[in-house]
Amino acid sequence: AAGQSLYFTFRVGDEVTLPCGNMIYIRNYCDSVTWMFIINSRTVTLFENGQIHRDAAAKSDRLSVAVNCSLVIKKVSVEDVGVYVCRQFINGQRQGPDSPSYLSVIHTVQQKQKDKIILNCSVMEYNKCKHTVEWLYEGTDKTFSDMEKSEQSCSATVTFP
Repeated sequence: AAGQSLYFTFRVGDEVTLPCGNMIYIRNYCDSVTWMFIINSRTVTLFENGQIHRDAAAKSDRLSVAVNCSLVIKKVSVEDVGVYVCRQFINGQRQGPDSPSYLSVIHTVQQKQKDKIILNCSVMEYNKCKHTVEWLYEGTDKTFSDMEKSEQSCSATVTFP
C-alpha cells in the first residue's frame, strides 16, 4: 500500500521482486517511475526514464523492471541489502507518498576446520536487526551433546566435531 513500509527477506541467490505501490496509471507509466536504492545515507538511482540508470552499472545486469513497474533483482547478494524506493513523477511533479521496501538477505556459510564443521547463518539487514536466527535439527529444537552453539540476534553459528 502506498505510504507504508514493506519488509522482504530473501536468501543469497534468490530472485527478488519489489512492488511499486504508489502508481497513477497513465500511458507508458513505467517511464515516469524512478527506483532508488538507499544504503548508509547514500542514494543511488537504479531506474529512471524507462531504463536502468548509469549509476546502477555495478548491478545493471541483475536489474530489470516488470510490466507493473516492480523492480526485479536477480541473484540477490548481501550487497543488495538496503532500502528501495519507487517514486513516480508526472510532468516533473512527484506523485503520492513513497512506499519504501526494506530488503534483508539470509547468508549461510559452511567452513571446515581440521576436525570441525562450522555452519553460520546471518540475516543481513539495513538498519537494526529485527530477526532471530537459530539452527534447528530437522525442524525441532533438539540439540546434540557434542555440538557447540552460539547465537547473536541476527546470526547463529553451530559447530559439529
